[in-house]
Amino acid sequence: MPAPETTIEQAEETIQVGRQAIFDRDLQVFAYELLYRDAGGSCSIVDGDQASSRTLLNAFMELGLDRITGPHRAFINVTRHFFVEMPTIPFDQDRIVLEVLEDVEVDEALLGGIRRLAEQGFELAMDDYDFQPELAPVLPLVRFIKVEIGPDNLDRIEQRMPELQATGAKLLAEKVETAEQFERLKGMGFDYFQGYFFARPKLVKADRVSENAAMVMQLLARLNDPDMPMEEVVQLVSQDPGLSFKVLRYVNSAAVGLRSKIESIRRAVVLMGLKRIRAWASLFTMAGMDGQPSEILNLGLLRANLCEHLCRLCGEGDPDTAYTVGLLSVLDAIVSRPLNSLVEEMSLPESVRLAIVERKGSYGEILASALQLERGYWPGLHCPNASREQIIEAFAVSSELAFRTLELLGDA
Repeated sequence: MPAPETTIEQAEETIQVGRQAIFDRDLQVFAYELLYRDAGGSCSIVDGDQASSRTLLNAFMELGLDRITGPHRAFINVTRHFFVEMPTIPFDQDRIVLEVLEDVEVDEALLGGIRRLAEQGFELAMDDYDFQPELAPVLPLVRFIKVEIGPDNLDRIEQRMPELQATGAKLLAEKVETAEQFERLKGMGFDYFQGYFFARPKLVKADRVSENAAMVMQLLARLNDPDMPMEEVVQLVSQDPGLSFKVLRYVNSAAVGLRSKIESIRRAVVLMGLKRIRAWASLFTMAGMDGQPSEILNLGLLRANLCEHLCRLCGEGDPDTAYTVGLLSVLDAIVSRPLNSLVEEMSLPESVRLAIVERKGSYGEILASALQLERGYWPGLHCPNASREQIIEAFAVSSELAFRTLELLGDA
């Protein structure tokens, strides 16, 4: 289905906020950078000051910071106007980091504004630093220096690490694309890392798959077999005390909001539906994998909830199936094997397989749109019954639900 054309006038009405995780050296989420895009997927049609202002407005006042970043800090690009004109920033200093753009004009007015914000308790970051001489006066005033990583500049950065470390700032590598880059940058002394490297699987040979991963795949394959009768699914979940406990705990949580307590998996299936119980059992099974950053599961939960919401907004397909598609889309990063081979081991419905592996069909289109929203771009989804505001709200709600579920998983 082709995406509707977006005019400049339409795009200026809505600024959308996406996000990208920033990790510490232990692959725990330290913060998220908030990304702004207009409804056409670009920032180019609005000036920088307007875009920064709308980012702040959307993230903190309209959508709510906690819904987008959970308990973590938010890194936000702000323009020269913020530092020179010093508008009131009515946000908690310990929740945000203000980024100085790399193309900013450096003069005493800018430096004075940065000093005043630092004195007020705000933390600041130098964005996209590439050893530009004109940015040198900014470096002593910021808490973080963000260095953009490319395929050909790692050797040069390593040679100049003493200069970076001499500033005393925390060093953040951005646009990290692979686990190998992460390991090298970590060895070089970087403190924080930004990019989608964490969601790219470290592929291993089939004969070296861990016992834990093999057990996870066996259970997932059985749970998601569409030919398995309801009674066998109930028995499969019930015979694993840990899995049964987690499913019932979640069903009875505030996140689900049922009025009466459910005490058996069979009763849960009757009230919630077999597809939803399968999805939740799959979630808790995936959560049992060792050695993966929790943000992978958070990403899967965001996609699952977002796919479900988009499916409901568009009025096409089954929301529970869309939820499963979003959740299983991160399976390769969790099990560290190619997604196509993993899906082949599972007797998934063809519509689900096509969606996850090839992004085809209506569920594939929904998943592709969820991925675009996840990265701060406007989706190509043709959904005539849904407004831009509804789709943006769907992202915020999905993010909030993901954080709630992740918190519940952490308590299990």
